[in-house]
Amino acid sequence: MSDLSVREATKRATARMSHSDVEIPRDRDSSVPRPPGPSTTALINAFRRGPAVLELFTNVAREHPQIAHTRLLGEHLYLLNSPDVIVDVMQKHGRNTMKGRGLQGAKALLGNGLLTSEGDAHMRQRRLVQPAFHHDRIRLYADQMADLSVAHEATWVNGAEVDMVTDMSALTLAIVGRTLFGSDLTGDASDVGDALTTVLEGMGSRLMLGPAAMRIPSPSRRRAVLAAAQLDTMVQRIIDNHRGGGNADDMLAILISATEDGTGMTDEQLRDESMTLVLAGHETTAMTLSWGWMLLAQNPLAREWMTEELDAVLNGRTPVMADLDAMPRTRAVVAEILRMYPAAWVIGRRLLDDVEIGDVRIPRGAICLASQWVMQRDQRWWDQPLSFRPDRWLTPAGTFDESAPGQPRGAFFPFGFGNRRCIGESFAWTEAMLILGTLAQRWSPELVMDGAIEPMPAVTLRPSPGMAMRLVARAKPQ
Repeated sequence: MSDLSVREATKRATARMSHSDVEIPRDRDSSVPRPPGPSTTALINAFRRGPAVLELFTNVAREHPQIAHTRLLGEHLYLLNSPDVIVDVMQKHGRNTMKGRGLQGAKALLGNGLLTSEGDAHMRQRRLVQPAFHHDRIRLYADQMADLSVAHEATWVNGAEVDMVTDMSALTLAIVGRTLFGSDLTGDASDVGDALTTVLEGMGSRLMLGPAAMRIPSPSRRRAVLAAAQLDTMVQRIIDNHRGGGNADDMLAILISATEDGTGMTDEQLRDESMTLVLAGHETTAMTLSWGWMLLAQNPLAREWMTEELDAVLNGRTPVMADLDAMPRTRAVVAEILRMYPAAWVIGRRLLDDVEIGDVRIPRGAICLASQWVMQRDQRWWDQPLSFRPDRWLTPAGTFDESAPGQPRGAFFPFGFGNRRCIGESFAWTEAMLILGTLAQRWSPELVMDGAIEPMPAVTLRPSPGMAMRLVARAKPQ
């Protein structure tokens, strides 16, 4: 745990949330007509009950298939429930928006990194970070991903029971440690993983309510801010080592050497981008893989469909990046996991200008929300939306095509939109496919939980109460 006092750790987290690159407008227009939607009480009660938020958002989209309005903590919220409306606000008008309350609150952990920064500051940081995700760099990371997947597989024992969330988190943490920091975090995996879990659980529902809610004292907030300070210490130690270490060949080294007009990143900016990449590159992929193992266990025909491809393409060897184009079924499995259980389950934008959507005027300062969970499971856009059907992503020729299911733009957006689309998308696809390709060749984990596994919507969509699985070695193909 951090050496900082609770008071100092809280002060540090609160100071991060108060930072803003642009003026934050508020929607105070009492004269504008608002469309109907859920009550504030219903929204708050749903947030308190966790998974009920997903049900509420789904029901609202059914009752109000274009736009709904509600209020929360003095803010006007518009729920966007149609693909064309989502594209209009999030992409067409994307440059005239800023992040919403949730990510403003997330600055308590992430600071002013790519996920939370705005305006010119965001664009400058994106230009500085972009070289770390060049195709040639992804190829280097892919080799490291595969090597670490093989090393992780060596810890699996036939018949052993594991919490797959914890297990996949350990693997993705090792990968982010190697690719981002050039460090072996396997020895720190327990401490770092526990700290991240504490932060996510302590801040999760609070972040959805915005910065003001994070200022309310509670035992979970106390644990969260101390865990965030512990992560700060770890990241700063690694930055210090890199600055004096010479020729490191990892993402952090690229960030340290990146300059624009002769100016590079400060230690504070490096810390914020590092923390953002740790969360985005570790937590989201771990959740995607955890949900994926559940879906494959529940759908053995789909699992066999994928492993048939792995047997044919790989024949028992470890996959490399050059194999991925020959693995359309595996890519389709990842796409279907992202559709059904998107790690980022909702995105929010605050409008910097008025937006007209049909006969609805959404004023400057209002917050617009679009839920991947809702849109990617909506029967208006998807055939059998609640069924795990990875084959929907393949063309008649058997190639992967994101448009193959026939959904409109705005019905599938697991990595966001436009200039705020996730910079690590290629990294995430590569990591998920290589891990699945490595492990699913030889293993078919089975669920051992008695009750249902519920999706818990917080910073990411996490399985609750975890995901107990039995590791089962797969019979070698004849």
